[in-house]
Amino acid sequence: MKLKMAVVAGTVIVSILVLFTLLPAASYGISGIFSKAFDKSLGPGEQYERNITVRAYYNLTIRFQKEGSSSYLGFNDNGSSIVLLGSNGTVIRNVTGVTNGKHYVLMESNEVRSITNVSAFGISSYSDIIGQSASISYIGSNAYLTITVNYGTASMSGYVVDDLTGGFVDGMEVLAFADSSDPQTAEAVVYSTTVNGRYMLSLDLNSSLALDVYAKDYDVA
Repeated sequence: MKLKMAVVAGTVIVSILVLFTLLPAASYGISGIFSKAFDKSLGPGEQYERNITVRAYYNLTIRFQKEGSSSYLGFNDNGSSIVLLGSNGTVIRNVTGVTNGKHYVLMESNEVRSITNVSAFGISSYSDIIGQSASISYIGSNAYLTITVNYGTASMSGYVVDDLTGGFVDGMEVLAFADSSDPQTAEAVVYSTTVNGRYMLSLDLNSSLALDVYAKDYDVA
């Protein structure tokens, strides 16, 4: 009786081993990006050898494009900093310098594919980029990361003071109009209301802009 039980138990173990051997790979929870290498029908006793070439590395080109433009920028800035980020905000790579609007870096495939966001600081006259969604395209062994930028913000600021008392003037409007515009008919480019006597005018510029600044309802001394 004991012998029969042992045989049965052994049969069960063997059956389980066979079952696991025949299960498809998917049942083990294998996941990832699959790239087909080749097709081959294999016959009994056949010995077949074939190399597989993969892209374990990519030449990553980081390039810049102004928002709304289809062309790429060509500025030079040795002090610029570009931070490549993963999904959890982890820093994958931190690089410095832009030549003719580009930065080149050799990266492992899994590094490139894990980039989800990008930040860039001190990039010529453009505003800093914080956590922009990464836009990556692939051509052969080359990967391209395009960063969209806007021009930096220009600003004017100061205090409005009374000519006689030297005290700050609160709640007064300071308006900037295009050069030689009539403030009675033209629309202000930007305006500010003084707080604790201070005004602040800021706007995005892609080129120089001449402005006429006016104080509303007050004579300028």
